[in-house]
Amino acid sequence: MNPDCQKCKNENCFVKNHFLLQQIIFVNNLKKVEILKKNDFVYKKGNKPKGVYILYDGCIEIISKSKEGDKKEIYFVEPGELFGYRSLITEEVHNTSAKVFKNSKVCKLSKEDFFDLFVKDKKLALKFMKYLSEQLKRREKKLENRIGKK
Repeated sequence: MNPDCQKCKNENCFVKNHFLLQQIIFVNNLKKVEILKKNDFVYKKGNKPKGVYILYDGCIEIISKSKEGDKKEIYFVEPGELFGYRSLITEEVHNTSAKVFKNSKVCKLSKEDFFDLFVKDKKLALKFMKYLSEQLKRREKKLENRIGKK
């Protein structure tokens, strides 16, 4: 059964925390829900982005590989978090892979539907820019903590 965005119990959900009711209904009607098993990929490095994703439940690991082929964990996606958007916005192929670390349920919104939201509502576009800034700040702090521990 697909989760209903209006009744979502995920307190950290990107849609729930940033969208107005009409936008939530729009997303709810257009999103696709994928049920993924451990070690599946949401997307792989080098693939063209097809949409954005929100982790509903489970755990997704964002990874990259070194030139020698060693896996590097970049970060873990938390339930409710939006991911896969950077390559979509920059119109580049994914420079990381999103691998299922624990069985997961992921909500996907197509590229066209995602951008259509911002074309229709400029205030939502500003909210998204703020969200991106918050994500960048969060990742910078994690990096500082990693560097400080070495």
